[in-house]
Amino acid sequence: MGALRFGLSLPNYGPHATPDTIARLAQLAESLGADSVWVSDHLVAPIEVASRYPYDRRPQPPPGQLGVIEEFYEPMITLAWLAGRTQRVRLGISAYVMPYRNPVLTAKHVATLDALSGGRLTLAIGTGWLAEEFIALAVPFAARGARTDDYLRVCKALWADGEAQYEGAHYALPPVRSGPRPVQRPHPPLWIAGNSRAAIERAARLRDGWHAIDLSPAELAPQVTWLRERLAAHGRAADAVTVSVRRNVTIGDPQQAERPPLAGDRDTIQRDLEAYREAGLDYLVANARQGRDPDALARSMEAVARALTA
Repeated sequence: MGALRFGLSLPNYGPHATPDTIARLAQLAESLGADSVWVSDHLVAPIEVASRYPYDRRPQPPPGQLGVIEEFYEPMITLAWLAGRTQRVRLGISAYVMPYRNPVLTAKHVATLDALSGGRLTLAIGTGWLAEEFIALAVPFAARGARTDDYLRVCKALWADGEAQYEGAHYALPPVRSGPRPVQRPHPPLWIAGNSRAAIERAARLRDGWHAIDLSPAELAPQVTWLRERLAAHGRAADAVTVSVRRNVTIGDPQQAERPPLAGDRDTIQRDLEAYREAGLDYLVANARQGRDPDALARSMEAVARALTA
């Protein structure tokens, strides 16, 4: 089997999120042969939080600890800035919370960035989990999945040629025209982020990719089987949807009693990658954030990239 395509996440939030560090790491990722660089999405850090992060594996996870997202560079603007500081590497958001923003504004931002970057954008789309952030944005938390579906259809209408119009349960778009069009036609790759059956169904029915979070190969395999069943039910080919996972990659002794996937030396990580391929993985987005300063982060990214390269 060929080498697994991979991207590297960048710290667009937290103590290491500075313009110099973000640009330096993006350029380093490109020089290391990564296919893409990725940033995340939040707009505010609510002070009082009861919501729990859905991918926390602890038996009794506490409410989300949000101090780290107080300093957070907006993802679309960050990628637009990085587009001018890189040449080849693709630009991704994992995950862009679609219901946070007006869909016409999203469509304009996506099309503009794709046009200005020469067609390098990939969007992993989430429905969101932080109810208190929805409250701060005056956006209903309920029915956010259905709202995401409507917003996606609005965007697709605006990215198509000619006149755009849409009538849905959560958005009505009167006849309009809007340019520029995305360079990638009919639009940039749109991956649906999330591990739920609803997310997999949305990917099978509507989109170009499914973007899982932190799944092991053993966890991924049955989900891929179900995804392919749903693709067949919608009359789509089994390979119509890219299967991707965002996962931490740790070089060296993992320091856990039970080693998680993608932790250890290069040979161990290569064996894990083979297990992921066999489970149906096409694309890995690697979190490579070991280090307490920018130099350590750069060394960690370089080590991860070399461990992932066949």
